[in-house]
Amino acid sequence: MDFSLRDLELFVAVAEAGSIARAAERCHTVPSAVSKRISDLEEGFGAGLLVRNSKGVDLTPAGHALLARARGLLHQAGQLNQELRDFSSGLRGQVRVFANISAIVEFLPTVLADFLARHKDIRVHLEEHVSSVAAQAVADAVADVAIISDLPAIEGLTLLPFREDELVVVAKPDHPLAGKKPVSFADVLAFDFVGLHANSSLHYRLLREAAEIGRALNIRIHVTSFDAVCAMVAAGLGVGIVPRAATTPYTSSLGLVAVPLHETWAHRKLHLCVRSLEGLSPAARQFVDHLTGG
Repeated sequence: MDFSLRDLELFVAVAEAGSIARAAERCHTVPSAVSKRISDLEEGFGAGLLVRNSKGVDLTPAGHALLARARGLLHQAGQLNQELRDFSSGLRGQVRVFANISAIVEFLPTVLADFLARHKDIRVHLEEHVSSVAAQAVADAVADVAIISDLPAIEGLTLLPFREDELVVVAKPDHPLAGKKPVSFADVLAFDFVGLHANSSLHYRLLREAAEIGRALNIRIHVTSFDAVCAMVAAGLGVGIVPRAATTPYTSSLGLVAVPLHETWAHRKLHLCVRSLEGLSPAARQFVDHLTGG
């Protein structure tokens, strides 16, 4: 069937607003026009997308499937529009990069600064996502490159080694764990914990490892960055687990100690993830070559 980006935009607006009337207001049109577009989509797909009720609308299973794809298509269309505008202003290319927080904090600032200094006509669009989301974005052509720590269960992707990091426990000097080197994860679970935000790859990893040994994380507070973890540990709210490189600026300034974690999974390998090297744009290939030393 034929449909336009405007059709998808209106459908997403209805799904997010839960109401045709509110979606029409958001999109600066009239409800009858929105309703007609949705009806045309349903007729073209041969499947109902919405269940209309007195309070608004709910999505059918087909509607949920379309919503996920429509958001991706609209995102890509927006990126394409921006990229083409960039070319008109003198840029030679754009690279879309999704990376987990460890890569962003530990490794990317230096390599990105060097890459952009060498390639002033290339723009890098960087977003933080957990490894699974970043890898799926590459598979769906939403991102050109992902930097991940967990290997994806997605076929057809190419992985290249990037960096290695080590997870350590940060604690106050007078904490019972501070005098032990190294410590087991089971030892750490006996104490209050300062956790990274719930959508981070590291948080998922710690939850999985705790479940493996039949334990739970006693999280007193969630924060959004490694420096915030260190600050909360320094304030006495518990211990934290962060990459060693991320603790370096804070251990001395906040008076913390970094204790090695005696677990094989604490030694992590970060990978670059692409669909294929041959399918990369020239700008994305230059980016990957720069990160891998190629």
